[in-house]
Amino acid sequence: MAEYRYRLQYLKDEIRKRSLDSFFVTNKINVSYLSGFGGEDAMVLITPGRNYFITDSRYTEEARKTLKGFSIETVTSTTYETLKAVVSKEGLRMIGFESMDLAHEVVRRLKTKIRPARFVATKNFIETKRAIKDKEEIALIKKAISCAKTTLRAMANRLRPGVSESDISRYAEIDFLKKGARAAFLPIVAVGKNSSKPHARPGNARISASSFVMIDVGCTLNGYNSDLTRMFFLGRIKDSIKKIYGIVHHAQARAISMIRPGVKIADVDSAARSFIDEQGYGKYFGHALGHGVGLEVHEQPTISRLNTDVLRAGMVFTVEPAIYIPNVGGVRIEDMVLVTKDGCEVLTR
Repeated sequence: MAEYRYRLQYLKDEIRKRSLDSFFVTNKINVSYLSGFGGEDAMVLITPGRNYFITDSRYTEEARKTLKGFSIETVTSTTYETLKAVVSKEGLRMIGFESMDLAHEVVRRLKTKIRPARFVATKNFIETKRAIKDKEEIALIKKAISCAKTTLRAMANRLRPGVSESDISRYAEIDFLKKGARAAFLPIVAVGKNSSKPHARPGNARISASSFVMIDVGCTLNGYNSDLTRMFFLGRIKDSIKKIYGIVHHAQARAISMIRPGVKIADVDSAARSFIDEQGYGKYFGHALGHGVGLEVHEQPTISRLNTDVLRAGMVFTVEPAIYIPNVGGVRIEDMVLVTKDGCEVLTR
């Protein structure tokens, strides 16, 4: 497919820029991104002239039938020996590898096999490219969002006195499976005080006639993910919760209004965080404002005050300001946005 050829060419260009002669890809998500292969135990070695797909006999037939533009190498003894043979055949000398994925001991053993070639540690080599979604990826993300929104509405319809957090969470997991998807993470359903825990695990707490409930849900569909959080209220809303909900809602609006190409990511985070701080709740908002969503639920870019990069068209990420007050409860509002050429599109509304 065209997108895989484009991604591989991008990688080849980056290899040349970094004075490498090849790149060894071991991260499962990155292997899929470059090849379309969805199985396990596969690696890719990219050279200027040829793309090698390395796997074992369990996946060789599938790889030969589905992959285009790759030379399929079947591991017959060990991966170390297979890679050694390819490196020797290609005469490789400078091989980049994913230092955040490949274990130190594996790297040590590989180095002894490929001498005099060298292994060169790289970080976020492919992840930076993955942060910019193409049209096909955006379409798939939108389908995953639509699926999650439908399930979220059904979850909301089941919020009634006596129902437990785990009841609602399990329902979401089953509903996703019925739709041909799966939960991207354990659906968070947090009642009352439990909502002060950002990643609360659903348990036996039950909804009452005057509960407030945080639901964080997302699904994986056709390989791509969605992620959104909403607050639900039964009966009269407590003034303390009503107040922080208004603050969080306004903070999110401020951040979203800033999103466009060229804006510093740290400034987007600051737009929300500074408002929450001005209202006296800064210490109750501890995590980053958001994260990229795509082949993984959490990927680049991280929307953080520490990120000095700028926004680029095609980025998809969450904007999720929050206030969590121990023994009181929390409010988080999470939407996914797409950076467009002149602004942004909120995908989850």
